[in-house]
Parts: sequence; C-alpha cells; structure tokens
Amino acid sequence: MGTTSAPYPFHFRYLPPECFELSKTPLISSKVDVWSAGVLFYQMLFGRLPFGHDQTQEIILREDTIIKARKVEFPSRPSVSNEAKELIRRCLTYNQSERPDVLTIAQDPYLTYSKRS
Repeated sequence: MGTTSAPYPFHFRYLPPECFELSKTPLISSKVDVWSAGVLFYQMLFGRLPFGHDQTQEIILREDTIIKARKVEFPSRPSVSNEAKELIRRCLTYNQSERPDVLTIAQDPYLTYSKRS
C-alpha cells in the first residue's frame, strides 16, 4: 500500500453529504459507494468533478461544498445520453434514504441495456 504526504489520506470529493454532517454519525452503507460511483462516472464522462471541481480539499471542507451539493449540473459538452445523466443523477441523490443502493443501481436501464439486433 502506498503512502501519501497529503494532510488527508482520502478524497473528500468522493464522499456523500451525510459524511460531512458533524452533528451525527453517518450511516455507512452501499449508498456511500453509489455516491462515489456517481462522482467517478461523471468525472469519466465530463473530465471534471460534479462538485468542487476547482477546489482543494481544504476549501471543500471549509466551504461545505459537498453539503451544499443538492443538484448536479451537466455541461453542454461533451454530448452525453439522457440515460447516462439520469444514472448519475440517481447516484448523486442528495438524501441518503432516497439514494438507490448498489443492487438497485445495478439494475439501472443504462447499465442493463443490450443492443437489439
């Protein structure tokens, strides 16, 4: 396992809003992974992060960037299918209780689509 000299050994950019609520212990479930997958998928398609793209981790924490991330915005370029955007929206559902779990996301039409001959 590699080491890092960064003050934070993990990336806040990939954590969901509930992990930043200091007043309570977050309920860790596969829904945390779903959020992270949504961030990664967005980043792969658009080449940038959905929230706090130009911010350092320190600024993300100080300005509550993820806590304020209630709605994902999509750039006009590159052109991405509505199905891909909907998958990202579902993964980045702000409220953890409304966010799908891994098994539900695995059944998303974008992921289960097979081209008919």
